[in-house]
Amino acid sequence: MDRSNLLRTVFFDSPDYIPVVFHINLACWDYYPRQELAQLVDQHPSLFPEGVPSFVEHAEPVPYPPWAVKGTPWTDPWGCRWETSISGFIGAVSEHAVKHLDEIEALTPPDPDRTTHWYPVTWRKGTPPHGGSIGFFDCLKSGEIGHGHTFLKLVDIVGYETALYALADEDPRIAGLLGMLEAFNLGLVERFIEYGGVEWLGYAEDLGMQRGPMISPELFRTHILPSYRRIMEPAQRHEAVIHMHSDGDVRALIPDLLTLPIRVLNIQDRVNGLDWIAGNLKGRVAVDLDIDRQHVTVTGSPQQIREHVRDVLRVLADPAGGLIITFGLYPGTPLENAAALMDALEDGMYNRRLWGG
Repeated sequence: MDRSNLLRTVFFDSPDYIPVVFHINLACWDYYPRQELAQLVDQHPSLFPEGVPSFVEHAEPVPYPPWAVKGTPWTDPWGCRWETSISGFIGAVSEHAVKHLDEIEALTPPDPDRTTHWYPVTWRKGTPPHGGSIGFFDCLKSGEIGHGHTFLKLVDIVGYETALYALADEDPRIAGLLGMLEAFNLGLVERFIEYGGVEWLGYAEDLGMQRGPMISPELFRTHILPSYRRIMEPAQRHEAVIHMHSDGDVRALIPDLLTLPIRVLNIQDRVNGLDWIAGNLKGRVAVDLDIDRQHVTVTGSPQQIREHVRDVLRVLADPAGGLIITFGLYPGTPLENAAALMDALEDGMYNRRLWGG
């Protein structure tokens, strides 16, 4: 991806084309016939400038990360046990690190000198470590502090119901755990800046469900938002582009999120609604639109997929910039639909006649 074009998109400075990220989940290389998927990659160089992964070229096994291997439980740096039923997919916590809130006091947080929320790290001057897939652009010095860094990590450690009840009760024990998480997150942010000199820093946290957020706006505003602000402040001071990803319906949280120094907001199209996104976000923040992967791309026809992309471009694309398009391909999407989406995106990212305004 071209550095200048990406930054002009983010800063509404008339980019030459719409940046598109087409992410192929590792599980796809075991699910689809490799040669057919590789052929699609080769046929769409604008979407895949680096071509097929080297493990595909060398007919090697898929290099799944340890937290995404079927039948192999994995314990994260906070002590939460994870399991997945499909290699390549991050599963769910099967055992929380904290069984009772009284155990929080004895919890030892991980060391940001040695690990992120997900993987061990060695910090070196001038080299930001890579380990996530959300918010990374190779054309910039990019980093991501770890998917699910605050609210979701709270849920991982103590459980969803326990976390919400404790937040509603303003339990000092949960406040102490939030403080622990914030200190760790700040340690990561500071190291990404000091060692990596990041120009782009991702803060990925799924806050939405199919309908509405996972946490009420009131609880979010009281307990989570202030921590977000503090862990983003060093990146803002460093003048890094702050990218936030959140799956699900987050419309009720958007007014609060817009008070943060977020430059790029990555949200999903269908669950939030294209017209709603246009009316509430277009021109105010760069939108990194996550194309639906539950409905039209999975069960729709190639024609419906092309029409959906045209709707996205008509409603959200603007010659001034402010739109990035992201799609994640996962097992279950017909390859003919994936091909139709690749065609539509590769055409639409350059075809200004399809853009709105």
